[in-house]
Amino acid sequence: MQVSKRLVVRKEIPIDNSKDLIMSLDVAMAEYYCKNNNYEKGLKIYREAISQIFDEAERNRVINQYLTYALQNAQKMFNNKKFIEALEAYREIMSYSGFPISIYKNIGLCMKLIGNADLAIKFLKRFEEISPDKEDVYVYLADLTYTDIKDNKKAIEYYEKALEKNKNNFSIYNMLGHLYSTCYQDKFKEKQIDYLTRAFELAPNNRIVVKNLAYVYGKFDEIQKADEFYSKLMYLNPTHSDLHAYGAYLVRHKRFSEGFKFLQHRFLKEDLKNVSFPQLLTTKKKKWNMKIDIKDKKILVHFEQGFGDSIMFVRFIEDLKKRCKDVSLVVQPQLIDLFKDSKLGVEIYNEQQIPEIDYDFWIPMMDLPIVCETSPDTIPKADGYLKVPKAKINAYRKEHINDNDKIKIGIAYEGTLASKETDRDIPLSYLYPLMKLPDVEVYSFQVDDISRQMDMVPSDANLIRLGKTFKNWEDTACAMNCMDCMVTTDNGVMNLAGALGVKTFGLFNRIVEWRWFKTEGNDIGWYKNIKPFQAPTAGAWEVPVQKVIEEIDKIRCKKIAQKIKGRC
Repeated sequence: MQVSKRLVVRKEIPIDNSKDLIMSLDVAMAEYYCKNNNYEKGLKIYREAISQIFDEAERNRVINQYLTYALQNAQKMFNNKKFIEALEAYREIMSYSGFPISIYKNIGLCMKLIGNADLAIKFLKRFEEISPDKEDVYVYLADLTYTDIKDNKKAIEYYEKALEKNKNNFSIYNMLGHLYSTCYQDKFKEKQIDYLTRAFELAPNNRIVVKNLAYVYGKFDEIQKADEFYSKLMYLNPTHSDLHAYGAYLVRHKRFSEGFKFLQHRFLKEDLKNVSFPQLLTTKKKKWNMKIDIKDKKILVHFEQGFGDSIMFVRFIEDLKKRCKDVSLVVQPQLIDLFKDSKLGVEIYNEQQIPEIDYDFWIPMMDLPIVCETSPDTIPKADGYLKVPKAKINAYRKEHINDNDKIKIGIAYEGTLASKETDRDIPLSYLYPLMKLPDVEVYSFQVDDISRQMDMVPSDANLIRLGKTFKNWEDTACAMNCMDCMVTTDNGVMNLAGALGVKTFGLFNRIVEWRWFKTEGNDIGWYKNIKPFQAPTAGAWEVPVQKVIEEIDKIRCKKIAQKIKGRC
């Protein structure tokens, strides 16, 4: 049987040269990986695919798909606080045309969170410029401008824009009330109260809102309203900072007995970043609770914050001595010579000497008004209580003070950082008229010219820099005793002038620091020799300065009259 052979022909499989299917496969895989949170692999495939697509419509479609997942990836990193990685992702997204403008906002927020406020504001401002829905970015811009840039007036502008679509956001109303209060002091009173009242209506149990309202009413001396809101605050789990603020309000309004007790919360305040108390004051070991009888006990009195505080409250030492067996006083080294010369009747030490002091209990100096049961009408030694020997004064005068008949005026125009934060400093330029008065010599008591204002004094204004000769506060006291009068803002120099009994004209801004319960009349309560002159509105220093010039003219006229009388 013969088998026939069949011719077998192998059919060739045609090769598909089109890339469409491959591209579709790549895009499908990229989408799959991204949907399953493998963004790194999926986005890489997307980028490779996009580079191979030449059809514009198809390319744009895939780019849009890629951008959707790339944004999700960036947001995931942002949520996980991987801000640098998020920025890298946003930077990659920006290389593709058609990326969403929300990128500018996202980058701005990342920059804010890594501490680059300047770039954050640049990107957020760019978003503000081009976004049709920008109200939320105003909140971010306001927060950045307030917390990082410290431009409160610009922050107010952004918060007010944010209100247009956030009418029920109590936080924005609260911030606006707070910022108007801190920026403008006594100006825009209606806005301060209106914004905070609106915040309170929306969040009546918000502790911060209630505290801000209480403070503002207290600042404007609306006592009934302030008391009402401070009372509400007491039921809202107040912080130590809140209770300290209440104490300051009470003292400012002559309620010493309650006020100084609440001020004891100062050591426990939550915002003590810029305040450093001496080490002893942060422990309860041997602290006198003011309940134990100290008739037979030895008490250590410790300084607290600034030099002015030590100078002001050392007046209570004599009263304390009558209540206990013995008193030891610990103060800053720069004050020791002055306090020893003043013969306070106690041993005086610096902080490093505490281990060698024999004492039963310690007490911070600013608690002494509580111990001595002080009221505004019973402030001790308001006529002065510090002094330096005449021999030291004469020696200082001979070396540093011009020997002539001119009226000698000492000035101090700025204090520490705390005085700047509370608007107590006066720009030196306001005092130029004093320096141009005939028959007058003006001596600057500024040890540190923090803002370098003395370098800008015009040539026709006479100013002698005396502060550079001070080695300690005793030198300052000697210099004061060589002056006909002092002109100073609320700072350590003013307190020293008051404690020495030197004739002084005190310059106060419209809103004053908590301890000054009296800023009109012939004295300021704590010091009988300091006559207060207060700005009618915040920063209107020209008004009190003019009144001081009128007072100095009286001194000049009196001196001229004495000269004429001496010749007759």
